[in-house]
Amino acid sequence: MTPYRLRQTTDRDPWYLPVLYVAFLTLAAVFAVWRTVVANWGVWFGPLAWAAEMFGLVTSILFVVSLRRAVRPVPRVVTGTTKTVDILIPTLNEPLSVLEPTVIGATRVRGVRRVLVLDDAARDEVRELADRYGAGYLARTERGGAKAGNLNSGLTATDAEFVVTLDADHVPLPELIEQTIGYFDDPQVAVVQSPQSFYNTESFTFRRRRGDDAGWHEQAMFYGGIQPTKNRTNSAIYTGTSAMLRRSALDTTGGFAPDTPTEDIHTSLRLHARGWRSVYLRTPLAYGLEVENLEEYYRTRRRWASGSLRLLFRNPDSPLWVRGLTLSQRLNYLSALVTHLQGLNRLAYLVAPIAAVLTGVAPVSGPYAVYGFAFLAFMVLSIVTVVLFGRGNYHLVHSEAFGVADTLPMIDALRDLAGGERGFGVSRKRTGRASGAGLTWAYRAFAAVNLGGLGIAVTRLVQGEHVVIAAWSAAFLTLSSAYALAFLVTMERYERRIGAPAYLRLTPEELYQHVLGLSTTGGPVRPAAAPTAPAPRPLAAA
Repeated sequence: MTPYRLRQTTDRDPWYLPVLYVAFLTLAAVFAVWRTVVANWGVWFGPLAWAAEMFGLVTSILFVVSLRRAVRPVPRVVTGTTKTVDILIPTLNEPLSVLEPTVIGATRVRGVRRVLVLDDAARDEVRELADRYGAGYLARTERGGAKAGNLNSGLTATDAEFVVTLDADHVPLPELIEQTIGYFDDPQVAVVQSPQSFYNTESFTFRRRRGDDAGWHEQAMFYGGIQPTKNRTNSAIYTGTSAMLRRSALDTTGGFAPDTPTEDIHTSLRLHARGWRSVYLRTPLAYGLEVENLEEYYRTRRRWASGSLRLLFRNPDSPLWVRGLTLSQRLNYLSALVTHLQGLNRLAYLVAPIAAVLTGVAPVSGPYAVYGFAFLAFMVLSIVTVVLFGRGNYHLVHSEAFGVADTLPMIDALRDLAGGERGFGVSRKRTGRASGAGLTWAYRAFAAVNLGGLGIAVTRLVQGEHVVIAAWSAAFLTLSSAYALAFLVTMERYERRIGAPAYLRLTPEELYQHVLGLSTTGGPVRPAAAPTAPAPRPLAAA
């Protein structure tokens, strides 16, 4: 009998996408050469503007190349598996109201052998919660390695062939194992990842769309557009939750990677570098709790940026030099990590036009109007290309507005890259909509700088001073100001909203039922499935 090997199918795209792909790459090369020739190297912001545009060009190319084809694995649903699967739930400071629905859901996943609650805070109430639902409980005496260290501690307490990792706020669906275990019949598959989906769609990270109760989400482009295309090059990233992993594969890497705050992508990179395969499924198999205010959003994005940049520049596993990756995998990881330099790049895009209008000197040599029209034309082409290859997941306004919002935490993360590392911190849940006034004012100040630069450009334009430079600077600053205000206004309107989110009024059991109703395989709310495996024995605390 021929052993099973992972099979995938490629989505059929419209005929014009391959044409657009070739046209974009060709014109990108032409623009890069021309832009280098016309750069004004005689003023300090000339090279700054050139570097910003080249960075944007390179990241756009990496982005479009990675989005070339969307691939999906051929479904392989298995019921009644004999393979042993344990679920690991690491927790630190999450309230019981957040953790309990996750434990309920985990114990009701069909085919699970044991659920292990890994408590880094050694809380008696968490031990009692685990006992109540027949889950195992484990608390570490040493807390090194943050979440990865906690998961590695859990690995010492299980001999299961496969483990599912769930964040403390991610409630799994009963069919999680059935939907994922079959792909592991291919002995090279190390991880099967499903999207990170969320049940609190009232969060400011969502935007309503007509006919869509959940709406557009800030991570829609990554989970809906980028991850599916990574199946083609065996580059789908493990994202830390809602995934199943092969234990023997983890053993080859020494477990979960504990030396960066982004243990998920770091672990994923190690697995790929050792020749293992990953699979990304588009169907949500768990629903979590999205951050609820600007402060937690900022903390999360700063941690992502800090961990990614440290992995890229200061870790032996960096895709810049680690051995074992294919060229396509290396480019995919570079694209994922280098994107966290966009905060610095957006700052350069802000500084350059303001410097130009203040000095009356263009950042390019030759007619500035010619440069402006060329830049505008290529920018429109880039936007059209990204929108179309985003396959409905990239939003022209919201995606860019959140990109501007990420500028501040990304710049803040550069301090960690320079050596001032801060301790790992998990996102706090059920925190309410309000954020610290200081952070809100930081975003207001950032928007004010954009508007101030625009005001200077408009003033020079009205006065007839450096008209061409002022006109194009005003155009660039209008766009960045619009995106900054789009995020800030929506954020402040969200903070002023009256009334608690609907999910807060639900009991843990009702919340679990709500998650079942969100499942794409369901429809109406379904009754909870009873566990099919014997209740696991609680573990003694370490």
